[in-house]
Amino acid sequence: MLTSIEKTRPSKLIPSRLRPGDTIAIISPAAPTENPDELFLKGLRLLEEQGFQAKLMPHAKNRDAYLAGTDAERANDLTEAFLDPEVKAILCARGGYGCSRILPLLDLSLIQKNPKIFIGFSDVTVLHLAFYQQAGLTGFYGPMLTSNLIHPEPFSQQCLLNMITAQHKVPYEIPNTESYHCLQPGTIEAPLIGGNLTLLASLCGTPYQPQTQGHILFIEDWKESYYSIDRQFQQMKLAGLFDGIKGLLFCDFSSMDDTEPSPPFSLGELFQRLTPFLQEKQIPIGLGFSVGHGEQTGTLPIGIQTRFNATAGTLTLLESPVL
Repeated sequence: MLTSIEKTRPSKLIPSRLRPGDTIAIISPAAPTENPDELFLKGLRLLEEQGFQAKLMPHAKNRDAYLAGTDAERANDLTEAFLDPEVKAILCARGGYGCSRILPLLDLSLIQKNPKIFIGFSDVTVLHLAFYQQAGLTGFYGPMLTSNLIHPEPFSQQCLLNMITAQHKVPYEIPNTESYHCLQPGTIEAPLIGGNLTLLASLCGTPYQPQTQGHILFIEDWKESYYSIDRQFQQMKLAGLFDGIKGLLFCDFSSMDDTEPSPPFSLGELFQRLTPFLQEKQIPIGLGFSVGHGEQTGTLPIGIQTRFNATAGTLTLLESPVL
């Protein structure tokens, strides 16, 4: 049973690519899906249309108040999906809340021994970071079964499928449909790490706080106000999550909270005000990348060597995220 994160990260584990006919397991490690029959059907149909087999784990449609089943049920589905030799990839149905509750129930040594493609974003941030930190597993911060993946426009689907089936050759420039703003010019090559701002902040001071040194850190969130972004950013700063990073990319910050009066400046200026300590170190910083809670999302592979050109606003993979 894992109780704390070790200081030294294990060797990086890159999972095998997905091939036609392979099985994708569906889990719900966090919140339940509203209208599960309808949304699961759409998602499963989409996977089958792409030539894959879909396996719904036993508790994927469960509900226990604001959670998709008990902690034990959700943890068991995740563990069994990694242990199942027929399963080649694991796709989360949705985020919400609940992944942090199952961390103490997971034996991450089993995941280290059975590396597979693991996909999700938002609350799934905590699983990605634990898997990478303790097991060395590189994960895919990308669309989920009952959300962006079933958007009628194909951007989310294609970004994910191109990456996990190795349909691109490296170096490969990750697509971006958002308006981009350079906050600090420069270019750096380093592995990616990051996720949702709220979840990154929530891990500070816990045994699962990620080691971000030497990485390009990406951050996204939604329905946040300026002050809450500031507060969580300060929490991460005080906890040392910005110490030693090589670059910083603010991705999609959708549906900003309009119930609180916003200051008379833009979101870009807010991030400029928050990062002078990084600008002094000439760390490349940018704002605006289509990964996160927007209607559609791209996919970022955690732990994969990447070139971040903050001047041009490009992310280029320098190694394949799958074997």
